[in-house]
This record gives sequence, C-alpha cells and structure tokens, in this order.
Amino acid sequence: MLILRPAGADRPLLPPPRVWRESDSSRSSSMNVKGDVNIVQLEFHQLDLRYRDLRVVDRERDARLLASLAGIGQKTPVLVVSAEGGWYVLIDGYRRVDGLLRLKADTVEALLLPITEPEGLILSHRMESSCRKSALEEGWLLRELEHGHGMSRLDLASKLLRSSSWVSRRLGLVEILPASVQQAVRAGKVGPHSAMKSLLPLARANREACETLVANLGAAGAAVRQMDELWRAWRKGTEEDRERIVSHPGLYLAALSEVGKSDAPEPVPAAESVRKDLASVGGICRRVKRKFLAAYEGGGTPSWPGAIGLVWENAQSAFASLSSVMAERLP
Repeated sequence: MLILRPAGADRPLLPPPRVWRESDSSRSSSMNVKGDVNIVQLEFHQLDLRYRDLRVVDRERDARLLASLAGIGQKTPVLVVSAEGGWYVLIDGYRRVDGLLRLKADTVEALLLPITEPEGLILSHRMESSCRKSALEEGWLLRELEHGHGMSRLDLASKLLRSSSWVSRRLGLVEILPASVQQAVRAGKVGPHSAMKSLLPLARANREACETLVANLGAAGAAVRQMDELWRAWRKGTEEDRERIVSHPGLYLAALSEVGKSDAPEPVPAAESVRKDLASVGGICRRVKRKFLAAYEGGGTPSWPGAIGLVWENAQSAFASLSSVMAERLP
C-alpha cells in the first residue's frame, strides 16, 4: 500500500534500492545538478508523497498518460531525493506513479538527485517551464518553499528566475482563496481558471460566500462558463438573490438553463408558415402592379418591359401551379 507520509514521521529503515549509475553525463549537466545522478528502481512503499498537494487533478491528462503507460511503459523517470531511514521523497512524477499503481506495476524508475528537497522542487519547476502550471499551483509551490523550507521571497524570485512582484502575486492568491476552495481545485471539482476568474473576486468580496458556494456545488462541480454565470449573478443580485445562489447553485444554473430555452424561438407551425408566405405573395403582387403602372404614367413608354417578359412568364407559371394545388386542397 502506498502511504502519504508527513515530513518528520517516524519511519523504519528500508533496504537500499537497486541502483546503477547514469553513464550519460549530459543528463545531469542539463539539469544543473552537481554530483552523481543515479537511476534507481523503487518499490512504491519506499516513496514519500508529501508534495502531492502541490498539483491539480487533471483527469483528461491522467487518462492519456495511463494509456501511454499501458501501451509503451514508463519512458521518463520520476525525480526523487533521498530522506532519512531509506525513504525517497517524490519531487516530480506523481501522475506517473498513480498510473503505474493503477496498472499494478511492481516498481517505478526514478532519478535519484544528490540535492535537497527545496533544490529539487525548484529544479522541477524550472524543468517544467514548457508545461504551463496554473498560477495557483505556482502559489502552492512558493508557499511550501517559504513556510516549509524557510526561503525568503527574494531568494524565491532569484532561484525561480522571476520578479519579486510575481512571487508576491502568487502567494497572495493562496492567501485570499479559502483553504476549502483550494482543496476543491486540487481535487478537480473546480478548474484553476474558474478559481482565478470567478472565485478569487468572489473571495475578495465575501470569503464566506465563496466557501459556501463551492461547498454546495456537488460532486460534479461546475464548468468555467457556469462558474462565471454564478459569479456575475451574485455580483449583480440582491442580498436575497445572493443567498439563493450560494446555497443552491445547481438549482440556479438549472433555472437559468430553462430560461434560456424559453427565450429560444418556437418552431412555426406549417399552416402559419404558409399563411405568412401567401400574405407575402399578395403584398409582392400589389407592389409590382404599382411600380409597373407608375412606369407608364405621363404617356411615356418604359424601355424595360421586354427585359422582364421571361421573368413574368416564369412567375405566371409558378402562380398557376400554386393556384391549381390550392384549388384542389382547400375546402
């Protein structure tokens, strides 16, 4: 069984893993790691998963990775650093570990880095620069480095190659959003984009309302568009409206959907459609008559009657056909 162990917990000593040295020095140098980088085969019970909460659940991405692992196996090692008692702290590769566990694999291939945990976390973040993380995930990492490992904000900005304002803004997100809302984001109940676009301004306006809304969303959560509708309705609503929205967001969204359906144009019955078309035909006939007669007023002879002769014949034929059908079918 895989156990999420808190830092500092009492642990039994474990036997050393199977290890072989990485002969390709380019791998270690590309990651700016000084010292030996070893590839190890670890059993899952040797892993310490204390940094799992720094990531958001992404079910679509997890499904793609699971399919890849099932098809071609693990191609990229996870990153670990050693801890006391023979344990290995998982720095990066939580999705791969979860996927391998679901496939009932025996071991996971890992790169054992000769660096500290905070150095490993910073290295992992810099290596993942091409894989865009949400601002909230970046805020979780910064909070862990600041409060869990005692790094100053100036050090964070320097090590992560960012500005001090970038660090402050992301730490501010973590401070503003309630813990229960952040947990909903981690679990995939609320998307990071929704949290930033809708829940963050709601939390600034009313922290308790933000917590209540997310708690009452239900297991299915809400899509980005739905969350935006809830926030905009809450912002514009009365106190009574706001209470209903945060207490029963699902009912509000369902009612909004029904209103949208009722506003859609209803299909026009066939008889009504035919009636409108006949009225249009009558109107066109009268308009053409007026224009045609107006062209002969004053004794002049218009130059265009010959040009409309063929069109008039086609119109007569179409009207005659319509007249025949109507005479047969109408009572």
